[in-house]
Amino acid sequence: MKKVKQLAALGLSVAMIAGLCACGDTGGQEGSSVQDSAVQDSAQSSAQESSTAESSAQESASNENQESGEPVVLEWWYRGNGVQKDTELVEDAFNELLKTYPEMENVTVHFNCYTGGEYKNSVILAQSANQQIDILNTVGLDFAEEVGKGSFLALDDYLASNAALKAELPDWLWELGSIDGHTYIVPNYQRAANMMYFITPKDYMDKYGDIDAMREVFQSRDRDVETVAATLEAYCAAVQAGEGIQKYMPSLGTSYSTQYGFMDRYDTIYGKFIKSRSSDKVENIYMTEDILKAYEISAEWYKKGYVHPDILTVSAKDFEGANMMNEISYIYCMNNQAGDEESVSKYYSETYGFEVYAIPIFTNYYITNTWAAGGNGITAKCANPDKAMRLIELMTTEEGTELYNLVVYGIEGTHYEKLDDTHIKTLEYDGTQGGVDASYAAMKWIMGNTFHAYLNQGCKDGDNELALEINNASDNEVSDLMGFSADVSDIATQLEQTQAVTDEYRMALESGAMGDDWKSYYDDYEGKMNNAGLQDILTALQGQVDAFKAK
Repeated sequence: MKKVKQLAALGLSVAMIAGLCACGDTGGQEGSSVQDSAVQDSAQSSAQESSTAESSAQESASNENQESGEPVVLEWWYRGNGVQKDTELVEDAFNELLKTYPEMENVTVHFNCYTGGEYKNSVILAQSANQQIDILNTVGLDFAEEVGKGSFLALDDYLASNAALKAELPDWLWELGSIDGHTYIVPNYQRAANMMYFITPKDYMDKYGDIDAMREVFQSRDRDVETVAATLEAYCAAVQAGEGIQKYMPSLGTSYSTQYGFMDRYDTIYGKFIKSRSSDKVENIYMTEDILKAYEISAEWYKKGYVHPDILTVSAKDFEGANMMNEISYIYCMNNQAGDEESVSKYYSETYGFEVYAIPIFTNYYITNTWAAGGNGITAKCANPDKAMRLIELMTTEEGTELYNLVVYGIEGTHYEKLDDTHIKTLEYDGTQGGVDASYAAMKWIMGNTFHAYLNQGCKDGDNELALEINNASDNEVSDLMGFSADVSDIATQLEQTQAVTDEYRMALESGAMGDDWKSYYDDYEGKMNNAGLQDILTALQGQVDAFKAK
């Protein structure tokens, strides 16, 4: 297949020039500045004017194609499992079905799918070579950076004339597809938020714990590090007294340096720089007041034997989850899921093979300022933006349900069996999505609207209803930074330098393994961070957050 050959050739080229097209893990939504800057405003204005002019010319060419019925080819670029054995087969079936939809009778779509490790460099290479890209998926890319360099058309006019598409997604999600008041992508739609759960074997809790007291502490909006730590320590001491000293806890530092723990809800400003929901202050996640206290307590736990003595070299996966009833194990783990305590406890009990309690550590959900599912946008160089927009519409609305499921699951009878109108059995995998080893599988959360996806054996009845309930819950907290994107062009060096320092110090501090020396070790860390440009980063990002909120 021509396209597959092109992908193979492009993949080889990427491998050859990866050193010339280096790109880092951005770790969040980044790119265009929201600070007042005459130079940047001028650049953005020029990009928008150029985009508008190109859009007008392309629309004219598109109308001519539509009137003449000449073939239209759309190149759709997205991250996924790469080219698989049956990619060509599915692409052909997709295009046959596509022709049955109004306005798409003369359209053919090529799948340009790359694995996560290949995608960004492949896009960079294709852009530099002026290769055709019509629909560009932002998963794995820096959305704001792409907007800033003029990669996308603004979709405002298209959306203004398409009430059905606009109504398909909630307003807060459209904000996540927008920058500076203009919408550039149609976001992929999935569950907007998860809940964190404290998960422990029922046998341990029934014998040694007070579940009601734990619920009260964990779910308190005003909980502090010391109270959480004291509750966990009392539980661990009781379990060790009854089950043996080889029953450990995860370090407290880990629980206060990641969303998978007891941290307050926060928004990612850029990488590891965050803003708590209860504050307007930008901080490094490894240097907050809470994490300092957690470092101190982790060091105490390490000395008391509550933390595994080899924590710096062992893998947590060997002691948590399904391993929690082993002779040497953790007495609890943290995980994210969705639903009430009873249903989540049942889910993990079935998953781990023994009964557990899964205590939610909040009572509502928080929708952050970042959207991992990204979305699809139309490139500024797309010659047929109306056709591209129509394809995105079909991937998002109920009208295109059959087409969407074809690109996600493959061909009925070959890749799955249809059980009823909403249930299928995938033939090569039992999880919610297949991997690179499948003959064909795409990731439903990358391709469009997951609420129109069939449920395979990895899904549960009620998943979609629960997700929609969460997305629309009136007691949700929603970030006050929806649509914010940081401009890091002036602090890129400092970000790289501080990350290198953090990589050197983080694990020793989080684990508690430094014991009584933790504070001097932290002081060394702080000094090197300052020398690496920490204050430059905080000043730049704080200014952008303040300017955004002032708008």
